[in-house]
Amino acid sequence: MSQNNIDHDSDLDEEFEDVPINKSNNTSQPTSQRKWTPSLSLPPQQPSPIPGSQEETQLRGRLSTGIERITYRQMKSEMGMDAPDTHISHRKYESFAELSAEVENLIDMLWASSSPSIQTEGLITLAGIVEMALPTHPFDGRTTLSLLHKFDQVFVALCTGLHPLTGEPLLEAGDSERPLVTQTQKVRIRSLAETTRLKVFSVVGEDAEDAEGDEDAEGWVLEATKVYDGVLMLLGDSGDM
Repeated sequence: MSQNNIDHDSDLDEEFEDVPINKSNNTSQPTSQRKWTPSLSLPPQQPSPIPGSQEETQLRGRLSTGIERITYRQMKSEMGMDAPDTHISHRKYESFAELSAEVENLIDMLWASSSPSIQTEGLITLAGIVEMALPTHPFDGRTTLSLLHKFDQVFVALCTGLHPLTGEPLLEAGDSERPLVTQTQKVRIRSLAETTRLKVFSVVGEDAEDAEGDEDAEGWVLEATKVYDGVLMLLGDSGDM
């Protein structure tokens, strides 16, 4: 009878030893998942900056018109009103994705121009509009972070003179003796990156509170720590390189 008790205890020990192995395997699976993976798409650039006079005036005109339309539609979004007969292209934004699409079109236009005299100021203006618009729309994680990632990569490219997709020197960098981004502009870009990251943290936090216990909402907090990561690492505390 004593021997039977020993055998019985041995069986229990073996069953108990199997439990932590199975439990460990099950809990390790979800930890590798991310909410969002960065991607970048940019149009081909012109072989050289656009010449002055008429072509440059046309580019500035298209940029100015685009910025005015975005600003106007965003203002109407903040007011929450539209006249019944308003043309669709001038109606208030119904989502951040609508604003993002128009902003991205202008980013691509500026990038393709290979013209730093227009590119940098235009991009700073557009990034500022986006930063101010963030709290006025429901948080859209993928759309928001994809747009900010594009701004980040383009600003870094202009500051370093290297293409973000190929690592090759930018076309406009070789055709100009002047830097693509001035020191003053670098300081402004750095400040804009800092305030935008804080805004993203704020809207992500509000979204997570509204959806308390929702892992999808809370998962964006980690991604928010990477907003403008390239700019902030490159330009340091003072905007210097």
